[in-house]
Amino acid sequence: MLRAQLFAILHRPEPGNRWACHVNYVLVALIVLNAACVALQTVPSLGSRFERLFWWLDAVSTALFTVEYAARVWVCVEQRRLSHPLWGRLRYALQPLPLLDLLVIVSYFSPFDLRFLRVMRLARLLKVLQLYEFEAALQRLTVSLRRRRQLLLVSVVLMLVCVYASAALLYQLEHPAHPDVFTSIPGTFWWACETFTTVGYGDMTPITPAGKLFVGLFAVFGIGVFALPTAIVTAAIIESSAPHGHEDDREDCVCPACGHHF
Repeated sequence: MLRAQLFAILHRPEPGNRWACHVNYVLVALIVLNAACVALQTVPSLGSRFERLFWWLDAVSTALFTVEYAARVWVCVEQRRLSHPLWGRLRYALQPLPLLDLLVIVSYFSPFDLRFLRVMRLARLLKVLQLYEFEAALQRLTVSLRRRRQLLLVSVVLMLVCVYASAALLYQLEHPAHPDVFTSIPGTFWWACETFTTVGYGDMTPITPAGKLFVGLFAVFGIGVFALPTAIVTAAIIESSAPHGHEDDREDCVCPACGHHF
């Protein structure tokens, strides 16, 4: 009975469940507070002044998140597909979000500060905020992107080829003129990345006529290549926002617990 009640609070909170709303709203506030404190702690004047306060907040938050994680693992067997007392809990613990929770908890005892990852847990608490339409839209977008994964893979490969080819060729053209800037092909990757993403810091610029001509031509071509993923994602967003999705989309959106089609 207690396990079922905790499952309803932690995994399937309903708007009418006041305990679920209170508990999960506290978790949301705690996650947001932690994200803010992680940022403020890097400010030298605040970090040294409120060091003890930040330490206690981090310790208490980690303890609460540990209890929440243990409770989620304990009650997850209430789902039919995770009903086995051992393998069901293990399958749940190996899912991305529980692994992220465990990573953040363990990082408290390590020199690597990964507390900023806690803010990603807000994705699991969308239902608490009653953003059902947003969650459904996110699900449709995920399905639409999955249908275009091959196009996305091709576009990423083209981007990598473009970066490598341009870096290698510009290195051949510019290295003899100023070897202290274009020191190697891997070093020229930085120029290719900042040029094709239109950042252009100006720390690496060609000075030879051949290099300038090549950069002008290749930059125009590279912008088109780097725009491919944006076009694919935009098409997926437009499709997911349509009033009526495709039949195959609806077939893909099936709840693993109840079999309901989204």
